[in-house]
Amino acid sequence: MSRQDIAYRPIVPEDLPELRSAHEALFPIDYESHFYECVIYNRDQIFSWAAVSRDPTLQHERLIGFVTARTFRLYDCSMADRACMGLESRLLDQEDIIYILTLGVTEQFRHLGVASQLIQKVKQYAEGRLCRAVYLHVIDYNEGALNLYAANKFEVLATLRNFYRIDTGRQPDPERTSYDAYLYAFLIDVSLNASPLAFLSATCAPVRSLLGQLQSCMPWARHQSNYFSQAVRHRTYGPIKPVKPAAPAQQHGGLLRIFNRA
Repeated sequence: MSRQDIAYRPIVPEDLPELRSAHEALFPIDYESHFYECVIYNRDQIFSWAAVSRDPTLQHERLIGFVTARTFRLYDCSMADRACMGLESRLLDQEDIIYILTLGVTEQFRHLGVASQLIQKVKQYAEGRLCRAVYLHVIDYNEGALNLYAANKFEVLATLRNFYRIDTGRQPDPERTSYDAYLYAFLIDVSLNASPLAFLSATCAPVRSLLGQLQSCMPWARHQSNYFSQAVRHRTYGPIKPVKPAAPAQQHGGLLRIFNRA
């Protein structure tokens, strides 16, 4: 299979069986049905891309890779994560940011640049929407992910202790359930792509921030859907430490954010 035989397009409902199978095969955790529904129907501000093979001998496309991500306001982002990214100002509360949820490439199609192409799709989407950053968390033992994101100009900003809890028995060490994570981010200078509408948006930022704070006093007006896996939903973590880890080892198949395999 050559790179010319691989195409990229949004994930559609017909991809569900292969998408679910890929997640189950690649990751040591289980995702809920709601997560898949949000992905295939673009709900809850989730968007996605599929890498598909178009081998002439096949009668249909084959899903060989995927990325799922979510757009939301900085108001809903962890203040600790915001501080690490330098986005803690409350004036930015209503600005957009993107979080990579899962990224995966089936083993047969690795080392063809598929994961990097999927990341590039997310970065282009973010820049087009004037998002402030694309970010994610990478589990500490995932050397392949460290290489991948570094190669795609993501910065490692912090270490989060005991960020993940995995007790499915499919983790690398069945006796270990707590894992640290690295915070990775690709920061975007929105001024480079700013339009007159963007400048108007920036001028209105203080007003939007005030509206966001008022909204927080009305819990019935906010609905935060939680489709994350158990690995993160019940997470607890200790102090966040800014970090610059040593150069990662040579890339091999690993997990990327909850979780990605490329």
